Amino acid sequence: MRTILATLFLFCSSLVFAASSVTSVTVREFGLFTKYGESAELFDAAVNTVAPTNSVGVFLKSVVDAATECAAKAGKSPQSVGSMRGRWLEWAALIALKKQNLTPAYWQAEFISVPNNFNDVMLWSKEHGPVIISCKTSLRERYKQGDLEAVALRQHHPHAKFFVLTLDADKRHVVRVRKKIAEKELIAVQAVYDETNADDLFTFLKSLTLTESPDKVLRSGKLVR
Repeated sequence: MRTILATLFLFCSSLVFAASSVTSVTVREFGLFTKYGESAELFDAAVNTVAPTNSVGVFLKSVVDAATECAAKAGKSPQSVGSMRGRWLEWAALIALKKQNLTPAYWQAEFISVPNNFNDVMLWSKEHGPVIISCKTSLRERYKQGDLEAVALRQHHPHAKFFVLTLDADKRHVVRVRKKIAEKELIAVQAVYDETNADDLFTFLKSLTLTESPDKVLRSGKLVR
């Protein structure tokens, strides 16, 4: 495992900005897995090359882009990289939350009331109950599925908040989805954030009182403290 990680750091060496850029948080520290796999190795190798920044959006995009470049240098196919980018955005969001003391948070949270629906990132607030962050590197039609899932959960948690966090490069598409939200074409999703305004999402999260989920609410999920 150490040999694999060392090799991945060599693949990523061209991305290093400065010796002081190493982050204090990696996905390995979260203990999310029973087996620490290649996708996580690539992510942690990349996150250690990203220069410090006060912008959440810049951090999220920089980490996912760095991991993408690492994977390409490691010989991963575009299809393989594409399938990993969504997971990397979830992990980057968790690290950003951790670094800004916005925990506890949950990864892949499944509610007892809505089984088999796994939410990318969930925080529990005293004000609203669940706050869901659905991470999409590309929106496409996936925001519609997210809205349907949000509707199902809102039947049991009517004050819940539902947000989409995306790195979609097609900003015209982002604008169109925001327009659909404003015009109430989407029922439950309340906002779409990307790298240009992710800080606004985190500002909102800082206004909340975050706690662990009450008993008998979650069926499964990985807790990040």
